[in-house]
Amino acid sequence: MTKTSAHSTLQLMADILSFETNGVALMSLFNTTETNWDAVVTIASQHLMLPALYCQLRAKGLLSYIPKDLELYLEELTAINRNRNEVLITEAHAISELFHKSQIDHVFIKGLALIAGHTFKDRAERMIGDIDILVAPNQVQQAFTLLEVNGYTQTVAFNYIQKNYRHLSRQIHPKKMGAVELHHETLVHKYRLLIDTTSVLQKKQHIEGIFVPSIEDAIRIAIFTSQINDKAHLFGYIKFKSVYDCLALELHQNKELLHVLSSQKHAQCFLELSSLYFPELKPFQTNGYSKFIKSYYRYKLTHPKMGHYCQKTLYLLDAVGERLNLLVGNKSYRMHVLRNKLNPQKK
Repeated sequence: MTKTSAHSTLQLMADILSFETNGVALMSLFNTTETNWDAVVTIASQHLMLPALYCQLRAKGLLSYIPKDLELYLEELTAINRNRNEVLITEAHAISELFHKSQIDHVFIKGLALIAGHTFKDRAERMIGDIDILVAPNQVQQAFTLLEVNGYTQTVAFNYIQKNYRHLSRQIHPKKMGAVELHHETLVHKYRLLIDTTSVLQKKQHIEGIFVPSIEDAIRIAIFTSQINDKAHLFGYIKFKSVYDCLALELHQNKELLHVLSSQKHAQCFLELSSLYFPELKPFQTNGYSKFIKSYYRYKLTHPKMGHYCQKTLYLLDAVGERLNLLVGNKSYRMHVLRNKLNPQKK
């Protein structure tokens, strides 16, 4: 691949984040190559990886190789994220206790579960959005009501009724930091069987008062939520946050799981793109589609202007397709559109 500026920056980030790259090799690189730290910060911020970047620079003894003002900035940002995660863990414990008393079968997933499961050496490494919880489908409404009774009274919902949507409306407590999303499915309905809710609940682990998924389920959740829910397999992009989750969960050392994932279309795309920067995640097999996505990703890096245009076009076509499907298959959405047409000033 042509060593474009973007590629070089992403590769440097990968080398810092990788558990395979040692500090000595990076010291040599920093001593012989001028680093554009502004570009690193910009791209790492887009990938929500600044705290992880700081923690790995510190762990590898490389903080003296970055500008002092950048070190102080990253240190402060990481401390803020660590404090936030500590608060979210406390809130998760309170929710877990509520659900336990009501015998609601549940498991925390995504970022909160990784922090609670001690996946990272420092809780500050992972940035977390919502508190995501997978709940047995026949109990998810009971769980929603229970949170509502206990102060999670504000909701963020769609303006129309969603069919087969994977989670209920986001619930917010005015005095709590983390919004909660209760899932009865992890993936969009079409692909729900790739991560079976019943199986995840059956294999969950209990760690210090919080239920988290098994290691393999956590890896599958990290890959498939990115590739399918966020459509990374369609748009051809890499989320370093998801890749780092898998590395921290030691996917690269689980050869049996790597073999299984290498045979699945979406996971293979994830591994193929990830291996551009993290060779330890190279899939054991590839097909025409994953090769095409890899070529498309390379094209976007080497031709940023055309790549940006292609990406915007893909986003537009996908959005139009989604709206057409909603118009055809969702009466509630049709009524919502009609109301907006008749009352354009009404919010």
